[in-house]
Parts: sequence; structure tokens; C-alpha cells
Amino acid sequence: MNYTAAGAAIMARNAFAVVLVMMIMMEGWRSVAAISCSQVGVALAPCRKYVREGGNTVPTLCCAGLRLVVALSKENKDLQVACQCMKNMVTSLPGAKDEFVNNIPVKCGVPIPWKFSPSLVCSKVHW
Repeated sequence: MNYTAAGAAIMARNAFAVVLVMMIMMEGWRSVAAISCSQVGVALAPCRKYVREGGNTVPTLCCAGLRLVVALSKENKDLQVACQCMKNMVTSLPGAKDEFVNNIPVKCGVPIPWKFSPSLVCSKVHW
């Protein structure tokens, strides 16, 4: 079967939407355990290219992923875990630029209570 680039992009968006719905449905599970780094990683995977290259607009799926992470991080403990997971992702991503990381919440209209830096202490962030 021959897929066009547009068809592949649509399939990728659909697959990501399914993952987002599954993560949202796990809301009841959240009361037992904090948000996990695997959840954060899946949600923010579409942000990786932007974090390295920047640009005028942040990918739609990146913004959706950040919205999901924030929605799953209403408790301070979950927020701190999400912060640490994000920090680990960014610091391990070759070519990541702090400026681009900090542009994402602003450009997506999703406020988070910290500004990223390698020295960020996630245990001190709170809503």
C-alpha cells in the first residue's frame, strides 16, 4: 500500500488522538498513582522537533500533549512529577534549546508554573 505524506500525517494524528483518549480515560487510575514519565513522554513526543528547531508555530499535537499533561497534573505532587519528567526529557534531547522549551506554553496558551532551565528544582513547583 502506498501512503502519501498527508495520509501518513493523518494516520499519525489519529493514532495520537487514540492515545490521548486512553490517557484521559485513565483519570480514575490517577487517584491511586501520580502521573508517570511514560504518560508525559507520549503526550509531549510531538514537541521534540520544535524543542530542537523552534519556529513560528508549535505543532498542534504538541500543544494538545501539554494540555493533557497539565490536566493530569492538578495535584502538586503530580505537577512536580510532570516537571521532573519534562526536565529529564529536555536535558536528554540532543540540540534542545531552553528558549524553545519556554516558548511552548506561551505559544500554546497553556500556562505552567515554572520556566524551564537545567537548574530547575521541580520539587519546589506548585500551582
